[in-house]
Amino acid sequence: MQLRSLILYSKSGKVRELEFRLGELNIITGSSRTGKSIVLDIVDFCLGRDDAPVSVGPITRTVEWVAVLLQLPDTRAFVARRLPAKGKKSISTAMLEFGSALQLLPYERLANNCDSDELRQQLGRRIGLGDVRSEPQPGSLQAPFAVHLGHAVPLCLQNQDEITTRSILFHRQGERDAGARLSSTLPYFLGAVGEDQAQKQHALTAKRRELRRRQQDLKVAETADGDIDAHLHLLLAQARTAGLISPGEEFDSREALLDALREAVRFPPPAPGEEPSHAERTAALHARRTQLRAQLGEIGEQRQFLIRQEAAEDSYTQVVQRGISRLHAVDLLPDTDPRVENAACPLCGSHLPQPDHAVEDMHQTLNELRGQLTSVRTVRPRREQTLRELADQADITREELRGVEGALNSLTELEADRTRFRAQAEEQAFLRGRIDAHLTQLPDTGDTYEGSLLQMRAAAAFAQAQVDDLESELDTDAMQDRLDHALNYINTDMTAYAQKLKLEHSKRNVRLDVRKLTILADADDGITPLLRIGSGENWVGYHLVAHLALHRYFTLHQRPVPRMLLLDQVTQPFYPSEVAKDSGSPDLIRSDADRNTVHGMFELMYDFVNDLTPNFQLIVSDHANLPDQWYQDCVRYNWRNGDALIPHDWIDEHAG
Repeated sequence: MQLRSLILYSKSGKVRELEFRLGELNIITGSSRTGKSIVLDIVDFCLGRDDAPVSVGPITRTVEWVAVLLQLPDTRAFVARRLPAKGKKSISTAMLEFGSALQLLPYERLANNCDSDELRQQLGRRIGLGDVRSEPQPGSLQAPFAVHLGHAVPLCLQNQDEITTRSILFHRQGERDAGARLSSTLPYFLGAVGEDQAQKQHALTAKRRELRRRQQDLKVAETADGDIDAHLHLLLAQARTAGLISPGEEFDSREALLDALREAVRFPPPAPGEEPSHAERTAALHARRTQLRAQLGEIGEQRQFLIRQEAAEDSYTQVVQRGISRLHAVDLLPDTDPRVENAACPLCGSHLPQPDHAVEDMHQTLNELRGQLTSVRTVRPRREQTLRELADQADITREELRGVEGALNSLTELEADRTRFRAQAEEQAFLRGRIDAHLTQLPDTGDTYEGSLLQMRAAAAFAQAQVDDLESELDTDAMQDRLDHALNYINTDMTAYAQKLKLEHSKRNVRLDVRKLTILADADDGITPLLRIGSGENWVGYHLVAHLALHRYFTLHQRPVPRMLLLDQVTQPFYPSEVAKDSGSPDLIRSDADRNTVHGMFELMYDFVNDLTPNFQLIVSDHANLPDQWYQDCVRYNWRNGDALIPHDWIDEHAG
């Protein structure tokens, strides 16, 4: 598969076609921001990528469709894809047509007729990709997957951010799962694993899973058979403790024990009986207890009031009696009438010129005190009677209160008994469920059970035999030998190319690590990975030599990988400024050594393609514009002085 042309269709139907030569080095040179890098992105998108990698700019404002015309081994393929609508990043529809003399199609004929999955499958079959499944490394969480064109495309593209980094080697390697898929598919693309071997490897993996499952099932069954009696006797002891089976009952066989446990499962639960209204009775008793306590309180308050009144009367009586005692002598005096003139003095008998009322007043006071004392003595018997009645009422109330509290205690004990009874019933129900679940899981222990064990052993033995047969057909040592042979071939070319470019650590062996997807170089202090090699010039150089060596192997050994390699901005570390990049002249490169390196890189690419012509195509987008005639003969487009991927009239037309 090589690229004949790349086509842009504007939103107004205009067409822009970039033609490329098959089997040659094609160079697109130009200033910055002229669209050189977008060429690689468009090819990536047209080969089945769902997310459109084109950035927002003139292309998204002016272009509606992008397309490529591909040269396949026996025909041509036209692939067109509409760019995603505004606000969307991906699209899965595509247009695909085949024809031996096919040319670009007019705008009016563009219409989707497949999706990206079908696009990759059909193009992959045309370059020799069969129905191959890749098996991840042992221990990997990645699921098996079918190998398609999308796994080969990352081997054919290097954008400007990838070719100058030391952390990744392949296109989109840093994306999720991409590195793992590349590591899994590279042995197939290198020919170490054939299509039939890949299918057998997939079948072997499936049979190993089946064998593990059957062995696990057999182990579980045999373990269950060995422990079945112990489990049954444990259940028997629990059933006896819970009262489901009589303690004295004995069983002379497994079947008898099973029958007893099955009968225990069917053990009828105790009849719940008619539940008295415990809550209502308790509430009524609590209410009566509260009422009785309130009555006792009232009786107590009344008694206290009477007792306090009695104490106050005693104090008052004492005061009155003392008054009577003081006035008691007045009774010895004769009675006199204060109204009578010339009355005699009660003490000396002499006649008084004026009446003396003192004796009369004392008699009156004494009589009043005696009347008050009599009144108090009259009330006391009634109060004492009331106190006795209150004491009797308090005794009756206390007796009733003790009865109510006793009834409450009895209800509490009754409820505790019922709770224990319900707990026992729940325990029995739980145990019956547990016994039933265990018996349900037990296999038939009769002749059928024995036959089932024999069948499981036979199935496991048959699965083991299938695995052994597939392992004998799959010689893993031979596959590793083929992989090592391919890598030795590639590593030899990588070392030669690296030495030609005079890359750091290239004096010894340079090799590809397909497991970690990086480059290793032998240095004086040990093995040095690409991550530890310094300078952007070395990173670009090692990316270049690795991809050239891989594609030389793919081409010479007819592996199902597109026969093209697209590189973007391989000389960017060598141009120190935007002025130098816009010019592209090697005279603006900072040193003679760097100019020689840039010249050597393009010369290596030129010789590489000529060595494989017409079977390989190399497309380079770069700032460099070397004056050598052979270089100028490879330049297909020079986008300077106003020339660019998107014509100015397209931009002006869609400026609004």
